[in-house]
Amino acid sequence: MKTLLAALFLLCSTAHDFFISILTIRFAPATHTLDLTWRITAHDIEHALENVAPLKLGSEQEHPKADSILNAYFMEHLVLMQEKQLTWKWVGKELDGETLYCYLQVDSIGGPQDLLVKNTMLQDLFYEQQNLVHVEGEGLSTRSHTFVIGSGPYTFTW
Repeated sequence: MKTLLAALFLLCSTAHDFFISILTIRFAPATHTLDLTWRITAHDIEHALENVAPLKLGSEQEHPKADSILNAYFMEHLVLMQEKQLTWKWVGKELDGETLYCYLQVDSIGGPQDLLVKNTMLQDLFYEQQNLVHVEGEGLSTRSHTFVIGSGPYTFTW
């Protein structure tokens, strides 16, 4: 019995078996913005960036430039386009247990229609990585797409 419990503990304490990020893009008509919330497993993103800096997210030793390091990584792995490439501003982040939430905002948007997205987050590190993107807008049905390794850009249309 002790051997079985030890084996179960070892199995449960090893790295997780799924690799997913969830990016929700919400169009806010009152402010004409796209509000992005990116949900990521914190230790996965820390692992991806360990060659840049030890982020130590949520700890007293958190890297002083953690926000800008994360944003620079996002800029390498997320493309948003509507006739031209869109740029975002970093709003902030918060850690909830093992989950990191990052908040970004794109200003001066007429709507989410014909939004082209390419998302390669963590796919340079984890072959199994899947990046789920939801695009929402007031009065619009939610559209979703999953990006896997080798996926090209995807255009969200209504």
